[in-house]
Amino acid sequence: NEYYEFNNTEPNLYFTASEEKKGKKLLKKMGIDDNSWFICFHSRDSAYLDKEHSSLDKEKWRYHDFRDSDINNYLKAAEYITSQGGYAIRIGKVVNKKLPDLNNPQIIDYATKYRTDFGDIYLHAKCKFSLGDSAGIWSLPTIFNVPVADVNFIHFHTPLRKGDLFILKKIWSIKEERFLTFREILDSEVARYVTSAQYKKAGLKVVENTAEEILDLAIEMNERLDGKFETTEEDEELQENFHSLLKPHHWCYGTPTRIGAKFLRENRELLE
Repeated sequence: NEYYEFNNTEPNLYFTASEEKKGKKLLKKMGIDDNSWFICFHSRDSAYLDKEHSSLDKEKWRYHDFRDSDINNYLKAAEYITSQGGYAIRIGKVVNKKLPDLNNPQIIDYATKYRTDFGDIYLHAKCKFSLGDSAGIWSLPTIFNVPVADVNFIHFHTPLRKGDLFILKKIWSIKEERFLTFREILDSEVARYVTSAQYKKAGLKVVENTAEEILDLAIEMNERLDGKFETTEEDEELQENFHSLLKPHHWCYGTPTRIGAKFLRENRELLE
C-alpha cells in the first residue's frame, strides 16, 4: 500500500525555527540566497561499498556494483539546471571523486566541501526536485513530497509518487548482441537478479544511462514542474504500454510513476 500512502498523505516531518536558520546558513555558505532554487543530484559509486569494509572484504562487498553509476554523466543535466537559473548541488556522504572544475559556481560539490548529516536532510526537503539513481537516498525527498527524477534504476523498482519520473538501465545480451526487452526481463529471473555475478553468468551486461538520457529526464521534470512540458498522444500510449507489462506478481505492480517520455520514444523496441 506504499503507493496509496505516498500519494494521499502530507509529510509529518518539519524543521524547527532553529533548524530552518541552520539550513539557510548552509545555503548562504554555498552562495545560494533565499530567492534562488536548486536541485540535488547524486550517484552511487564504488565508494559506497568500499568505505565500510577492509581491503580484504572489498571484492566481496562489490556484489551489487551493477547499481553504481558515474557522476560525470549527470553534469550535462546540472549545466542545464544552471542555464535555467537554478543551482545544482551534488549530494553524497561517501564519493570516489570530486566534480571536475566546470567553471560554473552554480554547480556545487556539496559532497566533498560542505556535507553534514543535517544538510543531507534539509537540502532534500527544500530542493525543487532530486535527480539521482537507485541509492536509498532518493527516498529522502519522497518523505517530504519533493519530486524525484530517478535514473539508472534496475530492475524493476520505481519511485513511489505519480509526480515522479524514472528511467532504467538497459540489459545487453552479449551472445545475441542486443538489449533485452522489458517483457523479457520481467518474465524471467533477470528481474530478480541482486548480484553482479548473476548478470555475468547469464552473459548479460548492465548499461547505465547516458549523459543525454539523464539530461532529457531532468528537462522533462523541470518543464513539468514549471507547467511547460507537453505530452503527446503517442507519449500516453507508450506509458500505457509500459505499465501494461507490469503484472500483480511484479515488485512494482500498480506504480503510478511515469517513465521518461523521451526515453520511451527512443527505446520503443524495448516495449515489444
